[in-house]
Amino acid sequence: MPHRSSDPKQQFEAVEGLLTRWLKERRELLGKYTEIAVALDAGLNDEKLLQRQKDLCELLVDYISAGHFEVFHKLIDEAESFADGSGALAGKLMPAIADTTEVIMAYEEKYSSAQGRQERLKRDLSALGEVLESRFVLEDQLIAGLHNKHRHLLVSQTTQSV
Repeated sequence: MPHRSSDPKQQFEAVEGLLTRWLKERRELLGKYTEIAVALDAGLNDEKLLQRQKDLCELLVDYISAGHFEVFHKLIDEAESFADGSGALAGKLMPAIADTTEVIMAYEEKYSSAQGRQERLKRDLSALGEVLESRFVLEDQLIAGLHNKHRHLLVSQTTQSV
């Protein structure tokens, strides 16, 4: 886990590795989501579908937890170390991200151990997909507004010092 550093470049590099790992987890989550959507369309038997649902729910919890307890805090720490005012964007986006967390966790509670009817699952999975899409857009805005902005600052500082 990256530690907080007063050196903006060190903070940036620590967050870079964290984001790389976290965005890989996002791709795994989307892959599992897609597997379930395809399986529902193909009429996969309930037992296999239930196992895929459990796997998806585990990935959802891991992804959401990493975001809230690790990634977002480190992005904000990075913004503070750069002291460029970019932290204000986090204050704007975090409430909307928190709203998506509530919906995602409700889905996880509903499907992590219980077997739902496939029609209800199709509807709920579709709604989850919309919430995930919204969340990913917000997260990407947070990353672009904080981390990517700092990437450009570091590159321009390096270019100017050469």
